[in-house]
Amino acid sequence: MMTQPVLVCQGFQRAFIEPGGPLYSASAALRRTSCEQLLRLARTSGWTVVHTFLDTDAIRAAGEASIDGFSPTPTEPYFQQTGLSAFATPDFDRLLFPLDLSPIFLMGFGGVGAISATLLDGLERRLNISVVIDAVADASAHGIGENDRLAAIEVLARSCDSAVTSLEIATLSPAPAPVAADRYLSQSRY
Repeated sequence: MMTQPVLVCQGFQRAFIEPGGPLYSASAALRRTSCEQLLRLARTSGWTVVHTFLDTDAIRAAGEASIDGFSPTPTEPYFQQTGLSAFATPDFDRLLFPLDLSPIFLMGFGGVGAISATLLDGLERRLNISVVIDAVADASAHGIGENDRLAAIEVLARSCDSAVTSLEIATLSPAPAPVAADRYLSQSRY
């Protein structure tokens, strides 16, 4: 018997979806609907939903508010993530520790650094954590394009046997399936 899944929503902040903003991510705008559907599935299925909000100078300057539809409900815990990994937040770490037998699904707009660090820290803690590879986003940065940054997230997750799609997750609970994969995954070289 499987224990109740956990959905970690990392970095669903306005800074990533504001066109023309310094942290704008085209993949965040494209994948928003899929992420909304996954969050709805988790909520209607009684999963534990946990939110982390990235707390950096750049995000505070660009728009730290939660994206409409992604705000925590009164029963959903949320944390300010000041480190690269959500596990660097002691209360987040304490919350997930007793859930070590639950499948933990990570989705977010925080990009390759935050998503990868959280995945690797979760695996180091021997948690059953996976990245929902069609429910993550990143922006071009440091001369590396958005497609390449998304591919890096996917490759890391697959190499750790910790990659899952929103369509695969939809089979865990009776609910509407998320939208089909977007053009970023269909172009993946990996």
